[in-house]
Amino acid sequence: MLKFSTKKSMIINVIIGFILFSGVAFAHPPSTINATFDQDTKILTIQALHNVPNPTGDHYIEEIKVKLNGKDMVLQYFLTQTSSGIQDAQYLLIDAKSGDTIEVYALCNKFGDKTITIKID
Repeated sequence: MLKFSTKKSMIINVIIGFILFSGVAFAHPPSTINATFDQDTKILTIQALHNVPNPTGDHYIEEIKVKLNGKDMVLQYFLTQTSSGIQDAQYLLIDAKSGDTIEVYALCNKFGDKTITIKID
């Protein structure tokens, strides 16, 4: 009887684990972040590549953070994604100058994140 009970418990635990983590299986971080900074306009343009079936539904880039030389500059939350493949964003960074470092972080609302760093020429 003990063997049957142990086997049954293991099967129940596997089923519960599958149910709990099945949503994460289809979630993923942004595949790439492209960021460019225009010295003349002081505008940082960001494209977080994140392919999702329904960008206005339940899977999207939820958050973008921007740091300038390690200092928090921008924190923006999103409720939807620009398109099924990309989350676009633009920010004015008036204090950025040549030689500075910009860090861009993007977070999926379900699972995963990505960070890139660019240096201003």
